[in-house]
Amino acid sequence: MAIYTRTLQQIGSSILISLPTEWVKKNLLTKGRIVNIETNSDNTISIYNINQNEEIKIEFNYHHDNYRLDIQNDKDKNSKINDIGKSTEDIKILLNKIFGAYLLGYNIINIKSKESISFDDSETIKKSIRKLIGLEIVDENNYNIKLQFLLDAKTLNIEKILNMMNSIITGMFRETIYSIDGKFNQDLIKKIASRDDEIDRQYFLLVRLIRTAIMNKKLASILNLSNIDMLDYRIAANFLETAGDLITELISYLTEVKEDKQITDLIKQTGFSLEEMQVYSIEAFTKMSRDKAFKVIENYEEFKISLSNLKKNIKSNKDILTNETSVVAVVNIISCLDKIAKCWIDITDLAKPTYLIKP
Repeated sequence: MAIYTRTLQQIGSSILISLPTEWVKKNLLTKGRIVNIETNSDNTISIYNINQNEEIKIEFNYHHDNYRLDIQNDKDKNSKINDIGKSTEDIKILLNKIFGAYLLGYNIINIKSKESISFDDSETIKKSIRKLIGLEIVDENNYNIKLQFLLDAKTLNIEKILNMMNSIITGMFRETIYSIDGKFNQDLIKKIASRDDEIDRQYFLLVRLIRTAIMNKKLASILNLSNIDMLDYRIAANFLETAGDLITELISYLTEVKEDKQITDLIKQTGFSLEEMQVYSIEAFTKMSRDKAFKVIENYEEFKISLSNLKKNIKSNKDILTNETSVVAVVNIISCLDKIAKCWIDITDLAKPTYLIKP
């Protein structure tokens, strides 16, 4: 980022400064063209070219190593294996580039090749971009795949995206905790995993929106997002995404202890405290409510008591102690629950530091 120094000039009652030549040329501005000037809350101003092209493009080259046809017969098998491995690595690198371009705010992503793009790689690309909300294939042939982000960033609402993630997580956690009452089955595991994938999709969209707004101050202004807002939402979304992963991990451990009623009752009691913590933490953050933040702290104290009772039960319950698998499972459950609670505490801390305890 270049920094320019200008001397204020006065003509009549107007105060004038000259614009940097490089910026004027880059935006194709000439005499008579109109620009927007916006005053910011931090006592700065922003100047926008109202005709600025927002279609940010990037292009990637596709490479695919076809099987060598001229190799000796006794080496055919090994060579094919090596080629397959190399091809797999190539497509992984390409997918990483696509995901990176999406998160960085590119609107058009072109994938070009000098040779025909294989059917398998084409399907792999299509399957992978389903995780990226708004990114669609708008043109495709044997040598080119054109991806475009079709959503208007100005119409997106960062708070709604965060609340959507939170709503999905609420359902995931509630159904996971209630599943230990005999409603647990493999179908629920698949549903929880699928919802975790949806959280990832919303998370990617939110990160893209924030990064785009950071690079485009005009968009940040339209979305009414300050730099600190964007930072806080990015952190909060990361904690939500982490909580989704932890719930997916938690449900796998619950299968080991669902037959022990004393343990399951304690897990449910601990889960109830976590549910309230989640509700209050998101409200504390999105509404900047000190009262909600203090409620999270109060719930956290209740949670720690429930978690302590769960730990004591492991030591006192002989049936559990004779089953090594169950002991390990309960320890892992305690770890997951504790990490989820810390996610809600950390989100609350964005609104009000947790060390400020209400008298």
